[in-house]
Amino acid sequence: MATQKRDTGQLTIAQQDYLEAILRLQEDSDSSPIRITDIASALGTRLPTVTRTIQRLTALGLTEHPDRGGVTLTDTGRTIAAEITHRHEDLFDFFNLVLGLSEEISEQDTCQIEHGLSEESAQRLHEFMEYFHGLDARGKKLFKEFQSQAGKSKGEFKNIPDIKTAGWRK
Repeated sequence: MATQKRDTGQLTIAQQDYLEAILRLQEDSDSSPIRITDIASALGTRLPTVTRTIQRLTALGLTEHPDRGGVTLTDTGRTIAAEITHRHEDLFDFFNLVLGLSEEISEQDTCQIEHGLSEESAQRLHEFMEYFHGLDARGKKLFKEFQSQAGKSKGEFKNIPDIKTAGWRK
């Protein structure tokens, strides 16, 4: 049976961030409805902005938000949010575990890149991370050797401006 491809192309970067944040908040609170203030706090966003975005996500059928009630993900919203979250985790692990970058830099770079990956790149990264996690100690030693060489290059990219835009919250 073929799986139906979900069209997330219509979602903005901010809307994807909201779905990811709602999923994480629901997982942390035993799947109980999430308050608008919880989302605003998690994303560092103002309440009116959160309200408007949740209204849009509800119109798209990705969230439910009854009057004066909490926000929950629909089944479709949860599926998309889980894929977004998984892509985020794969990127973070690649930067942190494979390249040996700090958790802070790994998180920053993940937030910058995660929404721009093609489906093919995200899938290939996922397959690589599955391969990496399945390596034995000898295989992982190769990556440790690479990491020990990190920072010893001539700094070819030191003149590129550090511009942080897409995906940045809080």
